[in-house]
Amino acid sequence: MSFSLTQDELARIETAQFLGIRLDPVGYVDLSTIVFLSTMYAIEFIALCYQLHNRNYPPLKVKNVPVMFSLYLGAICWLLGDIFTGGLVHLNHSTVLRACKFTLIWCRACMGAFYVTLMFALRCYSLYHVFHKGKAFKGRITLLSTAGTVLAIILFGIISTLVPTRMTTYYEDILDVCYTTRNYIISVLLVIWSIWGYVAVMSWRMRNIPFCFNERLEIASTFFVILIISVFNTVCLLVIPVYPASRAWRNSLLYINHVGASTIYWIVMWEPTINCITNREVYLNWWIGKLKSDSMERQYEYSTENKIDTVHLVSAPDMSPKESSYTHSDMAATDYGTEFTNVSRHMVV
Repeated sequence: MSFSLTQDELARIETAQFLGIRLDPVGYVDLSTIVFLSTMYAIEFIALCYQLHNRNYPPLKVKNVPVMFSLYLGAICWLLGDIFTGGLVHLNHSTVLRACKFTLIWCRACMGAFYVTLMFALRCYSLYHVFHKGKAFKGRITLLSTAGTVLAIILFGIISTLVPTRMTTYYEDILDVCYTTRNYIISVLLVIWSIWGYVAVMSWRMRNIPFCFNERLEIASTFFVILIISVFNTVCLLVIPVYPASRAWRNSLLYINHVGASTIYWIVMWEPTINCITNREVYLNWWIGKLKSDSMERQYEYSTENKIDTVHLVSAPDMSPKESSYTHSDMAATDYGTEFTNVSRHMVV
């Protein structure tokens, strides 16, 4: 696949000019975007492998690492769909790439944008279920919520595939792009805006709830990132005429979509992951102490019975074992801000 200015590309530009469209050729800016985002996802894959290997580490376990891995796979589908239908590569050399219903409806919309944003929205609901209702998000409620989300996505994809091509998306050989009808674009954007509206409602309902760790930041980041993604996609797809023809718009859209989704992922997973690597026991003991002090063991599905009756706070090398070990009752009688200061100095939070 060529990213240099060929005779075929010059002919495509001239054809676009004849139709009144200013077409920026596929080039090395597009290639650099693909390389950057691919590298970003490669780093995330390494992190996810480590998280899966340590998925029973309690601070990681409560983040539901398998679900986060499924989100990663959805983001990869989204990236491929964005690249193939966003004008960053030529489609005319591949039958698969010219199958716009597959690349746009399934890769970009359903298993990509819809799945990623819906699962982040479902995480907001799980936090609402835990902190507002005071119940663990497990069992039938988890199964029904997840299954309902996936089935809704599949149903949308099947209906979109079965309706006539002229009503959804098709390959336009003159400009070598996937052309999508305005009505179908509106239907896709309505779904994305509905997801953001749901996140907004959940965020509002949880505005006064005291959280245990960084859940408030997770909710706020989900709210703002999905809002930015919704606004930018609406502008590109409805306001900008043939946005894949513009080098600036097509590359900016990819960065907004995927750096935004990656930002939410790292806000959720960064703290337990980096501490699992660098301060495994220190962070775990602090984490357990925090659950005990906030009486959140049940909500986080973590039981300390027959496991840890004494929380050993791993201290700096110059501190004696006597100074670094506190029972649960000792901690309850002291100021947590003071007692955990020594630990926090050796822990990433």
